[in-house]
Amino acid sequence: MPQSQDAIPCTTEKLYNLLLSDDSNFTNEYRSSRKDKNLTIGQWHATDEYEGQVREITFRSICNNPMCPPDSAMTEDQHFVLSLDKKKLVFETVQQAHVVPFGTYFEVHCQWIAETNGENSSTLDIKEGAHFKKRCVMQSKIKSGAVEEYKKEIETMLDVARSYIESHIARGETDNSSSPPSITNDIS
Repeated sequence: MPQSQDAIPCTTEKLYNLLLSDDSNFTNEYRSSRKDKNLTIGQWHATDEYEGQVREITFRSICNNPMCPPDSAMTEDQHFVLSLDKKKLVFETVQQAHVVPFGTYFEVHCQWIAETNGENSSTLDIKEGAHFKKRCVMQSKIKSGAVEEYKKEIETMLDVARSYIESHIARGETDNSSSPPSITNDIS
């Protein structure tokens, strides 16, 4: 699973408020920058299956792989857990492409772990990979193509996130009116 590390100019709690809260417009801006269409974002909600909160987003995404159609319907399940002290955030996504060759055979998984390391900074570790639900003859080619494509998506997401965070910090909007939902289980 490829991994990268980055620094973010805000605490983990502010990162949640600015990028992930139900009040945030970040996902809209990010998906718009990628020219994705038909975005639908569900509300965060608790579930008996996982700690933290989950939501589903759907959209149509441009496909750059020559084996794929020009665009594909996508479903992305998102999950986050914020520690009780709000200094560690785990954000996970699972993407499913619906109209690409062998799309039902695999999912693209991504995990972001943000940890506050100063008054206004956090470290961010990102891991991504393709998970196959069924074996197929093209598995290694699909896996390398999907991971390479998702790496580009992460680079774009980080660029948009930095810009979004910096613009809100410059306007003094680092503390949204919504605070992260209280989570009863602590992550460490």
